[in-house]
Amino acid sequence: MSTTRRRLGTSRKSLCLAAWVGGALTAPLAFAADCDKARNATGCEEQLTVEAAASAGRYDALNALSRSASQLGLSARETPRSVDIIRARAIQQRGDRSLAAAVERATGLSGVASPTLSNNFSARGFRPIAWLYNGVEMPGSTLQLGDPAHYDSIEVLRGPGSALNGLSAAGGSVNLISRRPTFSRQPVELDYGFGSYRSQRLHLGAGGALVDDAVAYRLDVSGNDSGSNVQYERDRQKRVSGSLLFKLTDDALLTLSLDRMLNRTNNPYYGTPLLDGRIAGELRDINYNNLTDSRIQSNATAFQASLDWFMTPEVEWHNQFYYYSGFREWRNVERFRVAVAARPGDVNRDSFGALAHDDDLIGNRSSLVFDRVIAGFDNRLLVGFDLSKRHFQYYSNGFPGSEDVPLGAPPREPFAQGTASQRAPVRHVTQNQYAAFLEDRFSLTERLALLGQLRYNHMDMDWRFQGPQEDSRARTYVFSTWSLGPSYALTDNLTLYANYTTGQEPGNDLFFLSPTQTDLPLTRARQWEAGAKGQFWGNKGEATLALYELRKDNLFVPDAQRPDALNAVGRQTSRGIELGVVLRPDDRWELAGNAAYTHARYDDYRGGSPLRSYNGNRPAYIPDWTANLSVHYQATERLGLASSLRYVGSSYNDDANQRKMRAYTTLDLAADYQLTPIVDVGFRIRNATNQLYAYQRTYPDQALIAPPRSYETFVSVRF
Repeated sequence: MSTTRRRLGTSRKSLCLAAWVGGALTAPLAFAADCDKARNATGCEEQLTVEAAASAGRYDALNALSRSASQLGLSARETPRSVDIIRARAIQQRGDRSLAAAVERATGLSGVASPTLSNNFSARGFRPIAWLYNGVEMPGSTLQLGDPAHYDSIEVLRGPGSALNGLSAAGGSVNLISRRPTFSRQPVELDYGFGSYRSQRLHLGAGGALVDDAVAYRLDVSGNDSGSNVQYERDRQKRVSGSLLFKLTDDALLTLSLDRMLNRTNNPYYGTPLLDGRIAGELRDINYNNLTDSRIQSNATAFQASLDWFMTPEVEWHNQFYYYSGFREWRNVERFRVAVAARPGDVNRDSFGALAHDDDLIGNRSSLVFDRVIAGFDNRLLVGFDLSKRHFQYYSNGFPGSEDVPLGAPPREPFAQGTASQRAPVRHVTQNQYAAFLEDRFSLTERLALLGQLRYNHMDMDWRFQGPQEDSRARTYVFSTWSLGPSYALTDNLTLYANYTTGQEPGNDLFFLSPTQTDLPLTRARQWEAGAKGQFWGNKGEATLALYELRKDNLFVPDAQRPDALNAVGRQTSRGIELGVVLRPDDRWELAGNAAYTHARYDDYRGGSPLRSYNGNRPAYIPDWTANLSVHYQATERLGLASSLRYVGSSYNDDANQRKMRAYTTLDLAADYQLTPIVDVGFRIRNATNQLYAYQRTYPDQALIAPPRSYETFVSVRF
């Protein structure tokens, strides 16, 4: 940012930018309200232009504020990292019914939800990824199941995020940005969809001022009752999220946010047994987890309170309190194998699992922001601290039980028929952590800037292993993570950048380690990245390019045969290239595409029985290529047509690279029509070519087969 630009409307611009920075730590609910009272400020005018373009379908992603790679209120163009910003309008146009569907089209991401691992994605050769809710990493998976209509945008950061968030997944993170209140009126939204298998979903949303220039609100309510092609499977979700924005003074804003989610899935689909190693399409509708009392159910509550105080034009203070409480339970039979059945024509089903997670997190994050000119150079500095405490209780029955049933007609019987073993306490884990962090952007010239981030973490872990062989372990982890990178505006439309970042993560999850694994070190990560971001063709097109190398040391991978076990890996490295392009030739056409090549390999890994080296093998579920292409055509003033093509390359589902999963390509189609000025109707087809493919294998001898072609019709009302 140049000094001249910085001095335009200094105080008002500081308020606008400060409100956004507060939102970088929490839901950025204060920003829109602050822009309402400071529309003449340069920065607010720019953001309002971006928001208006988005509502008109011409979203400028490179100039949008990115909340996931920096807390300083930088645009995606100014940030020397790879970030995708998925707007609510794009999600609505594509008809995405879940977060998994909304996120999977981001550059380089692959994988989808499974019953045991909700939204189990990989990025840059590693899985899983981290999930953040308004800038805070939340435990569990319940909030990841909700309707995307509750979110204003979804941001995907590729690579480590530890310099901002502490202990975090190295492959990438997804930040869910909730809808936010404004003092200007927001239309009432009513969305209803009805589709295949008697699936229904409903969303109602509204917002605006409760007291002019004093109190504003946002409220979203949704419900989902969906079925599938698989016998007996039924999923029901209920969610309410709301926010209140209080303008305490001209310089202070308080935002209170509450989110409540309920979910229950009866007879969740755990996969289809393979026949001679192949996917059996004739079995795709049979549910081998057809127990009369089979279920996954969960509930979660998240609360956040954000106070933003703009003390002076150059100093801001932001404080965020956050709380999460969630409970999840599973009661299912999970593994199905034809080869071990005693008689031909039967399948053995075992691993009757009864387990539960009870999770609580409470914390507070506070920061000061200083925006000053130092020796003629623009400089923006943020310093702060983060305190949190988490309790986690794990229950399990150890996955016993086994029975042979007919392959074509498994009997519908109670869980107790397979095992009488019920869940019992396994471990209680307590985590206390505090962190200090800083971030600085120093503008060396009007075109060249350097962004640095540093975070110091102190974390105390206490494990209480319960059951017949009680044990306890305690350990303290102290580590620092950092990131440094320049960005250079080669022209007004092209920015080059480079970045080096380090990260720490718990290998897989500190809350699921065995007593002996608690002695192992944390996973270390480091990444080199270089790339370019720019616009071309008279700003009708925009493109991003990134090259990277990401390495992790001392990590864990799931054991293919044992649901509760992890295997230690010494080192894994991934290298790749990512490209994203958006073209808008005129007001009628928009074409968006991306492609990613990932070369991921184990460097130091011995496993299996008997013990063997897996060095040089590709990690499980990591495709070498992924690509997406979406087209939206406004055929008439009222009629819009859209299509989305997705390609996922082949991958392996085992560390030995002996079981290969074939590449697949899917096509989705959609049409919407403006029936009246306030009513839109439409129709969507998913997997239009009825492609038969497996997207994941929870165990070596079975596969999760993707749903066949399905349909949905919908109506949207705005008034």
